[in-house]
Amino acid sequence: MNLTDLHTFAMVGLSGSISGAAKRMSLPKSTVSRRVRRLEDSLGTELLRRSARAISLTQAGEALYQRTRPALLELENAEQAILQADSEPSGALRITTTPSFGQSREVIQCVRDFGVQYPKTSVDMVLTMRVVNLVEEGFDVGFRLHPTGELPGSALLMSRRLLNFKWAIYASPQYLSEMGEPSSPHELRGHRIALHSMVERIEAQWRRNGQAISPPLRFPAARWLVDDSSALERLALAGAGLVVLETMTGEPWVARGELVRVLPEYDKQAGTASLVWPASRHLAPRVRAFIDHAVLHLAE
Repeated sequence: MNLTDLHTFAMVGLSGSISGAAKRMSLPKSTVSRRVRRLEDSLGTELLRRSARAISLTQAGEALYQRTRPALLELENAEQAILQADSEPSGALRITTTPSFGQSREVIQCVRDFGVQYPKTSVDMVLTMRVVNLVEEGFDVGFRLHPTGELPGSALLMSRRLLNFKWAIYASPQYLSEMGEPSSPHELRGHRIALHSMVERIEAQWRRNGQAISPPLRFPAARWLVDDSSALERLALAGAGLVVLETMTGEPWVARGELVRVLPEYDKQAGTASLVWPASRHLAPRVRAFIDHAVLHLAE
């Protein structure tokens, strides 16, 4: 017995006619008729009474229809469930990024708003300095930090640039009250300095009002060299000294009056943040929704 033919017959019984089943299945009436006749031939019995005006089920046809109808309804319910799931974001979204970027207010707000907007989703966010293989480790998306001008990606990954980020100099009002606020790069000497370990590795030079400066800005030897932006943020708030922070970390504290931007006309390009995800023709709805959401909330 051919299951396709059986399914077609059950649709005829459910619809009450060949034409109704054909319309429901988006098939020509001739195809529906051919499948039913083939089923009758395989069973060796007539399932439909045919006349010029209508059809009806024979006794054998009625018995077969009553046995197959529950399964048909279950199949239709399963199809509807899949179609609904395919259109509504749901399930666990796995994200990876660096600890500093993942704990930034912008990313936290983006992830929080996504969860509120799509209540059937959950977020599993892994923060690590390691470059994660999204495909092999089963991640849906990742935020990658990379040199400006380079876009991460490969044959297995798609990417979308989101924003450039910069470093600037910050200090607490208490520290500046104690040590004084420098008004030029030359006055950095004599101050306690805290730097991210990446600051000196990035080839980009410090700029003044967006323009390259000569000679380049040089810091005294750092008293604290840290590889985590959250720790630097706490050092700045604790009044440790002049601290180089990403502007997306430092500026909210400036707005609250808890940090001051020192030499505000100076900054240094730190890099670019991009969103990456495994290349696929059929992304899960939650992944498509998050890509659109992240671009809307984070892209410059």
